[in-house]
Amino acid sequence: MNDNDMNDNDMEAIDKKINEVATHNFDSLRKSLKNMSDDELRSEAKKMIEDCSRDEVKKVIELLVKIAKQSFAESLSFEDE
Repeated sequence: MNDNDMNDNDMEAIDKKINEVATHNFDSLRKSLKNMSDDELRSEAKKMIEDCSRDEVKKVIELLVKIAKQSFAESLSFEDE
């Protein structure tokens, strides 16, 4: 086995560990959402958005627009009752 093979294996092991830790952190965050205050939720969202690419931010905004439109439509239907 040459040095390049050993380095490739080491890098794969490091990448795998990084992915495991990141997945665990995201799972833990998801589980803790219900216990966070409004300020903590907004702060966490802002941190995550700062790490997003332009395309990812656009997807987040599209999702927020969809949610806002649904909320608006629901509020109108409550007024009709």
